[in-house]
Amino acid sequence: MEIDRSPLKHHRGAPRRAAEAGRKLLARIAFLAALGLAPSLAEADWLGTLLGTTRRVVAQASSPSTRSLDKVAAHVRALPPKPDAIALAAQATPEGHWRFVNKAGETITAGTPAEMRRVVSLLVPDAKPEARLQLYLTEDTVFARRAALKDLPRGSELHLFAGEESYHIVRRSEAPGERLFAEIRPNLVVELSDAKQFAEAAWQLGRALNKADIRVLALEAGSATRLASSPRLDPASKKALIDSIDPSSLAAALGSVRGQTVLITGRVDGELLYFKGTSGPERSLLAKDLFKAAEQADVNLIVLHASSTPRQPGGRNWLWQKVEVKGLEQALQRARVADFYNALAPPNGRFAVTAKAAGALRTHVQLAPIADLPKGSASRPLGDILADAASSLTGRVITTGIEANIRSAEHQRDIDWRLFANLPANLQIGYIALVLFGFLGAPLARVWWAHLWPPEDPAEYAGRTGYWAARFIRNSVFVTVFLPLTAALSAPINLGRQVWDAVLAPVRAWRRLTGRNRMTRASAHGGAGPNPALGGSLAARHAPQTSSLGNYRPRR
Repeated sequence: MEIDRSPLKHHRGAPRRAAEAGRKLLARIAFLAALGLAPSLAEADWLGTLLGTTRRVVAQASSPSTRSLDKVAAHVRALPPKPDAIALAAQATPEGHWRFVNKAGETITAGTPAEMRRVVSLLVPDAKPEARLQLYLTEDTVFARRAALKDLPRGSELHLFAGEESYHIVRRSEAPGERLFAEIRPNLVVELSDAKQFAEAAWQLGRALNKADIRVLALEAGSATRLASSPRLDPASKKALIDSIDPSSLAAALGSVRGQTVLITGRVDGELLYFKGTSGPERSLLAKDLFKAAEQADVNLIVLHASSTPRQPGGRNWLWQKVEVKGLEQALQRARVADFYNALAPPNGRFAVTAKAAGALRTHVQLAPIADLPKGSASRPLGDILADAASSLTGRVITTGIEANIRSAEHQRDIDWRLFANLPANLQIGYIALVLFGFLGAPLARVWWAHLWPPEDPAEYAGRTGYWAARFIRNSVFVTVFLPLTAALSAPINLGRQVWDAVLAPVRAWRRLTGRNRMTRASAHGGAGPNPALGGSLAARHAPQTSSLGNYRPRR
């Protein structure tokens, strides 16, 4: 038998290299999996999912009908007191009953005509007999349970609470049935026929008027073929001047005023928009082509209708009178879009506003005259009436209707949420959510990242500046690219590890405590050799092994 006298060799590097190769492979797999998940994550509706989850959580807390009535009751409590009026929140229930709430928060349910007659006396005992009853209704009452309105006391003044505002309800009786309109402004009403269309119209009218983005155009043949990206200002008044544009170049010129509001005027007959320049005959443009160009350029296009073919604003008529749209200058000073349209409406008439979807991102808004609606008397000066009758002589263009193709409420809200104008808000919010979620798995993602892009060695750089620049680039790419891409894998794994460590923490503490006690007892018995009290078997088990060969190892 041959004896090998060489010492034992411990190959410690091989297991370490194998573990290193395994971690690199795991990092590559995680990175490739993240790249595969990136398209689906980018297309996900993060904002919609977040809002939907919030709504479901809130819906579990209380019923929708109870929440809507509570909101109306809070609005009633905030109303200023009126001695000649009684304000109550009201809601029709699916069972056919009515719930009423007073300013003190007291609630009563009425199911019969006798109970309905006692509502006021029970909720407002000190009310005057001649006081007007004002009922503020929920949206579901008006749109889903309109038939129950006939059970309310006669002469009640109805109001609709929607969003954060209340609107007076105007009734119009017709042969098929009664029509209801919400009075947004004294000269503006919206029919309460469809909840979705009303919500769109109310949102569009309630928006703040951005006067800096409104461009009033004059269609003049032979004038400029392009529009400046920002309006020209009058040196003295600092007000925006009217921009002249060649009619044939209007559709192409809208691309330079993206996101702004363009206002033109003319007579609409069918699909044609008729207008006159300062000189020359009557001309026309296809209205649908203009609206299509506005949609492609993402421009809010508003067309003011006139009863007769008007000359363009800023020009001169045959009496050398300056042409202007009546009420436009005052309308541009208003704070809300509803006030803007209200200033353009005729004093003795009203505009009925309709808002319908015109594609996925656009809304078609139309304001048309409506008659036979009760309205308070509005006094008009005699000079105003004569000026309207002779509008062609005075150069004033009277607005008889308005048509607009503008951004939808959903699209505009998406734009308002954006940090970067050219990226959808859902994509930006999803990216930010992934970055924040990725920080939960940052310790694990940093290990994977070190295998893909190893840390910099200061000895490889000539100076500290280059080293810190390379380190900054590496960390920036890690946070902005790798961290959100691997968040779906690194965060759950890292959180699982932390939860597992937390679960095993008491076990580790107990083992550490019992280990110390065992060491303390061993030190008390001398600290060396087997303990006779443990028994011969246990002492023999821990006895050191010896060999008669010494340091020699046999080799066959």
